[in-house]
Amino acid sequence: MDFDEIIKDQMKNVVDQDNLDSLSDYASNLSGGISEHFTIDKILEATLNGKSIFDSQEIITSLKELFLYEMKSALIVGVEILTICIVIGLLKNLSGSFSKKGVSDIASLTCSIVIIGLAMANFNTIYQLTIDSMKTIAYTMDILLPILIAILISMGQVASGTIMSPLLLTAVTIFQTIIKNIVLPAVFISTVLSLINCLTEKDYVNQLSKFVRQLALFVTGIIMTLMSGIIAIQGLIAKTSDSLLIGTAKYSIDEFIPIVGGFTADTIELFIKCMGSIKNVVGLFGIILIVILILTPIIKILAISVIYKVTALLIEPIASKKLSNGIGDIGTSLVTMGAILFFASLLFIIFITSIINLGVS
Repeated sequence: MDFDEIIKDQMKNVVDQDNLDSLSDYASNLSGGISEHFTIDKILEATLNGKSIFDSQEIITSLKELFLYEMKSALIVGVEILTICIVIGLLKNLSGSFSKKGVSDIASLTCSIVIIGLAMANFNTIYQLTIDSMKTIAYTMDILLPILIAILISMGQVASGTIMSPLLLTAVTIFQTIIKNIVLPAVFISTVLSLINCLTEKDYVNQLSKFVRQLALFVTGIIMTLMSGIIAIQGLIAKTSDSLLIGTAKYSIDEFIPIVGGFTADTIELFIKCMGSIKNVVGLFGIILIVILILTPIIKILAISVIYKVTALLIEPIASKKLSNGIGDIGTSLVTMGAILFFASLLFIIFITSIINLGVS
């Protein structure tokens, strides 16, 4: 039995294929089939054969089609807002002709409320999408981490597995909870404050809106820095302990077991290398899967934010400056949510990468 067959047999024994296949299917439905190029079997085959797993032309085409589709969907809301703003402009011109400013103001206020309602309904949809995406990548981590930790322990990295397993799972849970219950609601509140400011004569809550949005990004950055730092330090400590333990064990088997000691030590080393290859394949699969899972939400968020920014520029000459700023602020809030989702996925990728590095002697 050659090296490739050993790895494939061990893969079947240590990896929960059903859970990974279900994650791949979900990612495929979400990304329009992009994840079908990155199944764990294809990654394993490419790794064993020394081939690239990326078909750049096909991936670029899929991403371009996905972005254009999301732009077309977002364009509908932009056209609706622009149409209502044109109505506001016509009402103002008519009121100037007939000297009935009071009627025009009421009509303009009504149209502004309708625009805010449309924008908030659309923003709420994206907000829920962001929360669902956060839950999805956290669920993905809950499935991948136990598999990676089990492989790590089977390689003799007992201290690393024992320390990192509860630490990583706790970090994922805490980070997910803070993002869902504190950071994203703060961005939502800042958007509501910005839109309320559109209906007032003075800027009562404009600065507060900006402060809350910036605070949400600051909190995300601080949490990400602290957690990645703690994981890195604990990983270094555990790795040092495990390297000493494995080195001592191999030396003891080789020196103190007569005749078959050297053969046994070589067999153990081969097993550890095979498990290390499996760990790298599963880790790479997890990283690619997380990237694919956030790809569609982030592209959707960016497409809609571009539409809102362009709409804000177009309505500025025909609507009030405050309404234009409010629509522009929605675009900024969407970019903020996209950035938070990106930072969350980046932190989880750092977690996976830390486990991959732990098995490297």
